[in-house]
Amino acid sequence: MFEDLPALMPIQFFGLACDCLYLKGDLKALPSYRLPSTSDCLDEEPFADFYCGWNEEKFSLRAEVHLPFQAIGETDFRRGDSLELFIDTRDLKSKPVVSKFCHHFVFFPVEHQGSFGREISRFRNEDTHRICSPEDLEVQADLSEDSYSLSIDIPAHCLFGYEPQVFTKMGFTYRLNRADRPPQHFSVSSQEYIIEQHPALWATLKLER
Repeated sequence: MFEDLPALMPIQFFGLACDCLYLKGDLKALPSYRLPSTSDCLDEEPFADFYCGWNEEKFSLRAEVHLPFQAIGETDFRRGDSLELFIDTRDLKSKPVVSKFCHHFVFFPVEHQGSFGREISRFRNEDTHRICSPEDLEVQADLSEDSYSLSIDIPAHCLFGYEPQVFTKMGFTYRLNRADRPPQHFSVSSQEYIIEQHPALWATLKLER
């Protein structure tokens, strides 16, 4: 009777938590800031490395993609090169639905629809609040013949509920999309879940000084 049930991924049995270190300047691609790879647990083939850091003014992330830029999906950004970030500034694992503290961003290696990134969060009616302007997101893209990188700074005022002096954990995951292959994920696969609707499954970043 169990033959018809989908296989469970190893990561579904665990809650993932890792350190996110304090930044005194710009984020560099240093081993101490590197996020662990969960591709083996998600049965994925990784094609990028990720680094993150924080301070009172911003949350920063850097993606080093080991494949050349191809194209942006014009009708659906998930069908091209794009990076989605999911952040819960309060890491509310006990709340199974999206709250006002949850954020969904998408970023691109080239300018798309007038910007390199934007917030696309969707809230329930009672939690609706203004999302940040694309002009407030600081994005730098560096493209070479066989790879590209994205450096992203999300200012504190773009993250509703971001108070790292008081709340020292954040919910976090990402989805790195490609046109020619399955996406790379962090803590939860979109083959199993609609990531943006399940913040309780996102990883925990421990904001360490």
